Amino acid sequence: MSSERRPRVMTITVGTNELRWLDRCIQSLLDSDTTGFDLEVCYVDNDSADGSVEHVRTAYPAVTVIRNERNLGFAGANNVGMRRALETGADHVFLVNPDTWTPPGLVRGLTEVAEQWPQYGILGPLQYRYDADSTSLDEFNEWTQTALWLGEQHAFAGDGLDHPSPAGPAQGRAPRTLEHAYVQGAALFARTEMLRETGLFDEVLHTYYEETDLCRRARWAGWRVALHLDLGIQHRGAGGAAVASTYSRVHMRRNRYYYLLTDVDWHPAKAARLAGRWLVADLLGHSVVGRVPAATGARETAEALRWLADRVPTMRTRRRDHRALRSRGGRTAPKGALR
Repeated sequence: MSSERRPRVMTITVGTNELRWLDRCIQSLLDSDTTGFDLEVCYVDNDSADGSVEHVRTAYPAVTVIRNERNLGFAGANNVGMRRALETGADHVFLVNPDTWTPPGLVRGLTEVAEQWPQYGILGPLQYRYDADSTSLDEFNEWTQTALWLGEQHAFAGDGLDHPSPAGPAQGRAPRTLEHAYVQGAALFARTEMLRETGLFDEVLHTYYEETDLCRRARWAGWRVALHLDLGIQHRGAGGAAVASTYSRVHMRRNRYYYLLTDVDWHPAKAARLAGRWLVADLLGHSVVGRVPAATGARETAEALRWLADRVPTMRTRRRDHRALRSRGGRTAPKGALR
């Protein structure tokens, strides 16, 4: 990074009754090597009742704290933080979950790559197993294992349906990058210039698929999206436990259909075929997302379908907006790569 210009980076951590994770997460962010850039650490609280806000304000006075009066979901709460970043002139945001530990050089590494390669709108580190007693990055977590297994395929590659990859061409790439379909929101580094063009998370989604949607919009607008193979973070994550609650099952199902039905790169007949396959599997409780079984029965599926039916006008609006974004994209990044 240039010694004459110091990029501004804001990290955004959203918490909902996650006090037990916050000390290790926030302290690791505050301990970041900030050589060459300015860092603001922001904590956005989603109406916690476990004392999270009071603890962060007392223990970490350097941290910006924003308290939402109600739970806005992952999408809405991160948008609160990202709007602050846009308003205060940050160049980049780093969304990072509470159940993470950030190595000292990670934010600097992501910033340096983004500054050197301005065609990248979104970058992410590989994720490693969370270990509260260790700072080593020696074992991939489940999400990274699945991402590396699927590689540069489309978002639904785990379902076995053939579809073009969203990745751009090899030329013009930063070294040691993998243009996976998306960067998980648990550790997502985004350029604010891109966010001004694409918009923030789609708050209709509330939780799940919001980062996948943002990544495809970034590509439609002409930006590259990639994981960096030499940068890593510890992230516990929910893994297979993500489908344990009715809330998670319903949101994962409804948002998956919403995402597919608002994707203007999928021919309607092909999308309908995939959605029909999901519907049968969901009703039977046999649905699979990547390698993680997602047991969803008739009741949850019916709730998800009712939600989708109520949002048909919204989905039509999204498709119109997505077509417009794709048609006017094509700046410095390789537009012709979106096949």
